Amino acid sequence: MNNLLDTDQLWIEFTNFPDTVELDEDKIQKAIELSDTVANTTRKWQVYLQALALFSFEEWLQQREPGIAIQKQSASTFQPQYANVIDAVCHLQVGEFQVCLIPTLFFSDEAVTFPRAIVDLPEFADCFYIVIALSEDLGLAATQGFLRYDQLLNYKTQLQAEMDWTYQLPLSWFNREPDQLLLYLQCLEPAAIALPEIPANRQATLARMQAAIFNLLPQLNHRPLWQGLTWEQGIAVLTTPDLLHWLSQSFRENLSDHLSDLLQILTQRAINVRHWLGNLRDEVMQEMFWELLPASSPLRRSEASPVRDLDEILAEISRIHQLEIPAIAVRAYRDITLEHRLRLFVVTCPLPETQEWMLLLILQAIPGDRPTHNITLRISDRIEVLAEEALQPDMMEDYIFIQVVGDNDDRFLATITSATGSVQSLPPFEFSPD
Repeated sequence: MNNLLDTDQLWIEFTNFPDTVELDEDKIQKAIELSDTVANTTRKWQVYLQALALFSFEEWLQQREPGIAIQKQSASTFQPQYANVIDAVCHLQVGEFQVCLIPTLFFSDEAVTFPRAIVDLPEFADCFYIVIALSEDLGLAATQGFLRYDQLLNYKTQLQAEMDWTYQLPLSWFNREPDQLLLYLQCLEPAAIALPEIPANRQATLARMQAAIFNLLPQLNHRPLWQGLTWEQGIAVLTTPDLLHWLSQSFRENLSDHLSDLLQILTQRAINVRHWLGNLRDEVMQEMFWELLPASSPLRRSEASPVRDLDEILAEISRIHQLEIPAIAVRAYRDITLEHRLRLFVVTCPLPETQEWMLLLILQAIPGDRPTHNITLRISDRIEVLAEEALQPDMMEDYIFIQVVGDNDDRFLATITSATGSVQSLPPFEFSPD
């Protein structure tokens, strides 16, 4: 009997909304499929609600104003790294405006829960915030109210952040007329709602908190960020898409090495090896004692030198592994002491007829100082550890190599580790246009 009364009450409350949309089987199935793309099982319900709100809003807009275009793929719900941490549909492109959908099951309450990130962080700001009420029992969804960003700013001083990084916004602040929202979407100039600029110091903030983030993120174990980080640390993570991607993949094992590499890729100055094509040396290269090598020459083959060693190694790699090195490739090296004396060669060049570039790293034991235990060379990019090779005492060759290919946005980090735990990381390599 109580369930029947509750359902009747829900129905009465929903009839107060001007427009409703059915939560039919198609929407529900699509929402389930989208929630299944999130690896963190504890987040599937929240993503399911986001998807229901999105598909319901899309149908409502199509019914009321089919001429207003909507681009779903821009929304955060379709990007697991954001859906994993933000309980809202951010950056949904509707006409010329970005809107944010806030799903709620508690449409009879006098307040609605907003993630703190969409209020405080410019990276998640949108022009309109639209509350979508959902009822699976009735199979209905409705637009409960909307708030413009500039109006939200006026109310911001009245907000008090909760421990779980949320705000409670009174529904009395919201415009309850869907027709007014449609009028704004059709007639308002986008410049009338100015969104904030993203601060330029995000990288510096992340660098300052790098050690703490490295220690704390792996301990979250799929718990919400607020349970393991301060809000300041949370800002550094939430505003770094690559770290959010790492979190969305953290169910995989052995990701601690990659987190360490990723933080260095994101915070360290990189060596732009594109400069080497013009025989240029940037500041990072000089600080790290890299030396450019001249092209191969028969006149130097009898001389004991890094040039001759590299020529011989490249000839052997080409013969055994069928790895062709373009003639335009430039070469450099630097010596490293990691319990033993090592030499790291770098060979790089753009790849013909593509927008990609090649990076070949060769780690050689300097003659007369062969390691007595394994030395590992690891290469990572923003996404994952790409490759690892070990220089072993019983190997016939006195070198190992790794080749990677990237585009102009890629950075690669080389890390050399001894069996005793000593580590040597180098500044990232990039091939960036000036």
